[in-house]
Amino acid sequence: MRDSSFKTLVDGAISPRPTPLAEIPTIVEALNGTFRSNKTKSLSWRRDQLSKLYDFVTKQEELLQEALWKDLRKDPATAKSELMTIASEAAYALDRLNTWAKPVAAKRTLFTIIDNNKILMSPKGVVCIISTWNYPFLLLLGPLVAAIAAGNCVLLKPSEVATHTEALLLDWIPKVLDNDAIKIISGSVKEATCLLEQKFDHIFFTGNESVGKVVMAAAAKHLCPVTLELGGKSPVYIDKDANVSVTAHRLIWGKFYNNGQTCIAPDYVLAHKCVLPQLLPALKKALEEMYTINTRDSVEYARIINHSHATRLITVLERQRALLHSEIVTGGDYDRDDKFIAPFIVCNVRPTDPLMEDEIFGPLLGIIPVEDEDEALQIITSRPHPLSMFIFSNNKRLIQKMIDNSQSGSVLVNDFLVNMIINDVPFGGVGASGMGAYHGKHGFLTFSHQRTMVWRGTDPFTEFFHGFVYPPFANHPFALSFVNYFTTHRRPSNFKVFFDKYVPVKLVLLVAGIALVFEIGRRVGVGL
Repeated sequence: MRDSSFKTLVDGAISPRPTPLAEIPTIVEALNGTFRSNKTKSLSWRRDQLSKLYDFVTKQEELLQEALWKDLRKDPATAKSELMTIASEAAYALDRLNTWAKPVAAKRTLFTIIDNNKILMSPKGVVCIISTWNYPFLLLLGPLVAAIAAGNCVLLKPSEVATHTEALLLDWIPKVLDNDAIKIISGSVKEATCLLEQKFDHIFFTGNESVGKVVMAAAAKHLCPVTLELGGKSPVYIDKDANVSVTAHRLIWGKFYNNGQTCIAPDYVLAHKCVLPQLLPALKKALEEMYTINTRDSVEYARIINHSHATRLITVLERQRALLHSEIVTGGDYDRDDKFIAPFIVCNVRPTDPLMEDEIFGPLLGIIPVEDEDEALQIITSRPHPLSMFIFSNNKRLIQKMIDNSQSGSVLVNDFLVNMIINDVPFGGVGASGMGAYHGKHGFLTFSHQRTMVWRGTDPFTEFFHGFVYPPFANHPFALSFVNYFTTHRRPSNFKVFFDKYVPVKLVLLVAGIALVFEIGRRVGVGL
């Protein structure tokens, strides 16, 4: 059912009132008070909040989709995918919460055989989540799932650029979730600056590199750990043996999904020269199949978030189009007022061209012809580490070569985007594309402090062994040898290294099992 009280928030064009600056320190202190009460450490509280978040996303789906349409003109499939990814994260966490939160027993040695040594999964405390606008629900509520699962208090800061989704979240989060432990503020630069002046136990930021540096610098003043989900220019390499039709369809889908406004969208293409004569017409064909000849009228084709971003992209487009060596494959039309830019694909792009200067984050795609994978790697490795790298090839050796000689947050072979929806693999960047990761257990660990607990007994037996480290006996050769033998690891022998490398454990167990069966059979036969 639609909530009629929210309709004015969704339909209104006015941005929500920013949170007064004086209130922000008070909000943070209130969250600290809640955390000190131990309320959020309870697994039952965590399950309750995750269940409520799951219900909100699934039961208010129509309302959330409407906000996404008004901000980005996301089609139903794209909007539903964003919302279902959040629901899937919450359900996955609910299903595995007991296992994740359970203390992990440390491996025992003869020295610690009767000790109770564990790794405790402790919540970090009060954490701040700052999200961006391209997937405004997913990039705020996805990390929130992990923060709740880990038992933290959370302060949320949605993007002010996506005004309709920001207004919806400001209205609904306090009604749906525990307002003592999970709070949300609104605003832009002033409010974000004030927010970063507060002391948090972890800051999770999703956005661009320049703002990421500001966040990290602010966090450093409090020695606060950060997770930075940034972006960068994610490259695609298309080898000469790639399936051209499949590659073209997946490239068009991956690039123009959400109008290119995806952090792991393909940013530029390095295509083997041999494949270009087949690739370029295949791209045009795939584009028409997915978005029709007139993309402006296609309900599946989203819009740029605002006029400022549209202007930025149009400027890049015009600068690239003005270069004589640019071979325009398709596109070039735009309407600044409608925030519409048709899919713009250009071939013969050079590494110094406008399309290669910064992350595109829009429906512009440059194709650079290359001689082979070595030239492609040279271009890729000359740039900051990207959030993702994509390889289209059926040559396993070439694929492994590309992976071994590059760095990126993730690498996808023959596909795009799907790592966003896989719960049990980490999602995050490296170097300029970010630090830290989340999704599934990786998100739980991001918002948890793995706290070591060593619990020794005071009985005579334990104290006897402990006596080996008390002076002056600790310096006795026997004491030194005893402590060294039972408390330290030694370098593995060459035989063990060889055995571990070439003799699979499963094979050893299988042989041992077969031998055991035969031995039992032999003894039974003798007994008969």
